[in-house]
Amino acid sequence: MIYESKVPVANVWTAPQSPREMDQKVLQSTIQIKEWIDQQTYEEKLALCEENLIQSQVLLGERVIGLEETDGWMKVVIPQQASRKHPQGYPGYIPVEQLTQVTDSEPPDRTLIVCQKKAVLYQNGTPDMEVSFLTELAPVEETDDYVHVLTPLGRREINKEDVRSISVSSFITGKDVVEIGKQFIGLSYLWGGMSSFGYDCSGFAYSMYKACGYLLPRDASDQAVRGTPVTAADLEPGDLIFFANDNGKGAVRHVGIYAGDGLMLHSPKTGRAIELLALSGSSYEKEWAGARRYLNAERGRWDGK
Repeated sequence: MIYESKVPVANVWTAPQSPREMDQKVLQSTIQIKEWIDQQTYEEKLALCEENLIQSQVLLGERVIGLEETDGWMKVVIPQQASRKHPQGYPGYIPVEQLTQVTDSEPPDRTLIVCQKKAVLYQNGTPDMEVSFLTELAPVEETDDYVHVLTPLGRREINKEDVRSISVSSFITGKDVVEIGKQFIGLSYLWGGMSSFGYDCSGFAYSMYKACGYLLPRDASDQAVRGTPVTAADLEPGDLIFFANDNGKGAVRHVGIYAGDGLMLHSPKTGRAIELLALSGSSYEKEWAGARRYLNAERGRWDGK
């Protein structure tokens, strides 16, 4: 069965037992994602990672495959988030009440994406919910100021300036990926984050490429074995750069976007925010584990493999 998320951002939990008492407000059919993030202490946010509570997130309208329903939870895989964890996509659990079954298995012919960091959906002119950058919406009609769109919750309106058509340009370069990412400098890190309410390191890289029309694998360890290998001497803006335990010889633990001039654009870790960091002299230098290119810098074409 195919389902869509009907909340602005749905956490994809590791198991039905993963949520804590404080997480109840993001397990319902209406959620307050920003308030949930802001209420947590550093230690509580760190637990999302260290206790392996959350795997990923999906945005409003994002499609998942439902594998099994048990006690109000749906075991899902996310086709758009490729992972070695499951051949059909990234696996995890979402509360059933945050999903709606899709009767038409074919996606809409035309979709728009939210191009602002966040945007408001309106219902008959009244603000209804705030949605994330990259939320996909199916347009129905346009007025002077608004686009009427279909969502899993029914028809809504959004300001024209907040959306744009999805397009894959043959002239996209790594510099475009970097420029899109720079608007999020200062946004706090969130483990498992895949929205403009908070990204983790690989979620940030994934989303900035998705904004340019390309889908990468979801996790840093998978991103590190796709694309085309490049040396440190040949780095170009937009290349993904990887860092690993045991002085770069162990498991990949972090990914950033090379921004040119020896700088890395990345979402570092819990308690920190997206930043531009000089690699030279940083703690990351000794953890260097290689780089991958997903765009051909000269011709601007897709090099994902």
